[in-house]
Amino acid sequence: MIIVLEILFPTVDQRRGEIRGLGRGWRVLWARPLWVLLGRTVQDTGPCAEVSLDVAADPTCCFFILWLSRTFMGSSRLTAVQASKELYEVMATDLSFDEKAERALDLGKEYLNADNGHIAKIDQQAEYWKATSSTDPPDGEFPTGLRINLSTTYCRLTVERGDSIALHDVPNQGLETDPAFEAHGIHCYHGTPLRVDQDIYGTVCFVADAPRDHPFTDDETLFAELISHALEHELQRNQLLDRVDRLDQFASVVSHDLRNPLNVAQGRLSIASEETNNEHIEIAMDATERMEGIIADVLSMTRQGQNIEETERVHLSSTAEACWQSVETDDAELLIEVDMLFQADPSRLRQLLENLFRNAVEHSGEDVLIRVGALSEKEGFYVEDNGPGVSDSEQENVFEAGFSTDDDGIGLGLSIVDAVVSAHGWMIQLTEPVTGGARFEISNVVTVLNS
Repeated sequence: MIIVLEILFPTVDQRRGEIRGLGRGWRVLWARPLWVLLGRTVQDTGPCAEVSLDVAADPTCCFFILWLSRTFMGSSRLTAVQASKELYEVMATDLSFDEKAERALDLGKEYLNADNGHIAKIDQQAEYWKATSSTDPPDGEFPTGLRINLSTTYCRLTVERGDSIALHDVPNQGLETDPAFEAHGIHCYHGTPLRVDQDIYGTVCFVADAPRDHPFTDDETLFAELISHALEHELQRNQLLDRVDRLDQFASVVSHDLRNPLNVAQGRLSIASEETNNEHIEIAMDATERMEGIIADVLSMTRQGQNIEETERVHLSSTAEACWQSVETDDAELLIEVDMLFQADPSRLRQLLENLFRNAVEHSGEDVLIRVGALSEKEGFYVEDNGPGVSDSEQENVFEAGFSTDDDGIGLGLSIVDAVVSAHGWMIQLTEPVTGGARFEISNVVTVLNS
């Protein structure tokens, strides 16, 4: 049996001269016979076992193991390969985001040889820095939940730069008068931006009170950025799940609390229309039909946001032509420029194309020309029109539920499109064609064949 020994060293607050707690330190591989010779036992659970030792509780044994390992076996701290492997294993578990974040910070702290690691949520307008996850204990200097002024942190430099910042010896790097150093006396800092939906959410940072005798290596920066990217994915996934949950709740309200009284109103209006010929009844019936359409759109949007379990091969051309027949297109024209074969949920793909076609006709006029084809530089397809296009000020909001430039619109069409794209794991981007108008590019599609 191979025993993986982890020697835990106390972390010290050099400014206060106090021991903060135990931190992950050295790892060595140890054979069971040697472990038994030291008078220790370990449960036989397989070819490998993990054991933790506290230097403060058993200093003689710990330092003897370290000396023997360094002298005869070659001790090793966590390598880049080991760190990356452990990070991927953590992220592949079903743990909560907080648990994954805590373990990822532990790995980063160990690999970067830092005292502590933090995930900070940052609001640049409100000028605050909040630790949403931290390896610092509750009585430490930067525990989880702590909120401080952003101006007194090095993270403000990371956010301003929008890229990783590595400070191994703050005073000797010309930052001895920096507000963060004056406020906290931290000599060593490594920070990486944490982005959600391309906007900076905060930072992943690692700190140490004492300076390092050498700069952070490229591998250390790369691993810190790997942690950041992994946590970004988790945050975005959680936000999407929260969004779907909220939509499900809203759909339940729509389905039960609105449809029942609406059905009663429609029934009463139908009886009244048979008894008397009144234009007000016709107007009311039109209004209830519109409400029925709104309810159907809301429920459709909720369903499109749910995960897709199975896909099949679909042709872009035949699917687009079928969708074209189910949309009121007036004198508009559809042109299939390049066909493609790819994996998708057929019903949801039809929902996507129908909403894009309907959006183009409603906002570009009855004689609009709509082109559909495969992307030339990415795996995916596009839908574009030669209408008036979308202004720069409106482009950021077009996929938001409820956003519409039409007074009569309810703003769910493109939100449904966005939900279908997200459910497939695709990406969508609104651009402007060379000829003007609006162009929706759907990429990251699993393409089988371009033709």
